[in-house]
Amino acid sequence: MNSLDSLRIEITYNSNAIEGNTLTLRETRLVIEGQAPPAGRPLREIYEARNHDRALRLIESWVESRPLDQPLSEQDVLAAHRQILADIDDRSAGRFRTGRVLIAGSRHVPPGAQKFPELIPGLLELARRPGMHTALQAAELHYNFVAVHPLDDGNGRTARLLMNHHLLRHGYPPGIIEVAHRGAYLSALDQANEGRCEGFARGVIDGIALAAMRLLGG
Repeated sequence: MNSLDSLRIEITYNSNAIEGNTLTLRETRLVIEGQAPPAGRPLREIYEARNHDRALRLIESWVESRPLDQPLSEQDVLAAHRQILADIDDRSAGRFRTGRVLIAGSRHVPPGAQKFPELIPGLLELARRPGMHTALQAAELHYNFVAVHPLDDGNGRTARLLMNHHLLRHGYPPGIIEVAHRGAYLSALDQANEGRCEGFARGVIDGIALAAMRLLGG
């Protein structure tokens, strides 16, 4: 297995673990390689590992097949989300929420669905704003998507995939947000909700540096 394959597995493991998936890194690797994990592992968690890997490869295919100036669309967002929830929640997969939602453990209240026609194209367009470093654009896209929280489930995983798509299409390695730093990550999101974005941006930059080290064998 090459370093890129190992990095994909690590990204999938950490992104799912942040959301509560209990598969180990080794078990995640087994699922992605098409092998059976130890007996008794929840089927949903197995699907989550499989689905995230497929969604990650989907965004990689966009990077390889599309010109740099082709903007990410709302349909792209929903396509990635559809893959994340495949065989888990087919009713919600690939659809924006229609009702209100609360973020557990956060005081931030996401906007109502009636604002999505303005907010979602706006946050995608902001990531293409000139004069800002790619890493900061990716961090802003990630944060803005989580802040809008337009999905019933899978907002964090989708936001991290969008962040990594933005990085990859501009020649950067995808960032790893490690589950070991989950508390700091969630705290940084809360700080960003209050207008203090430095910690969140720093965490994304650290994640890019970590991925670069992994690719270099560090």
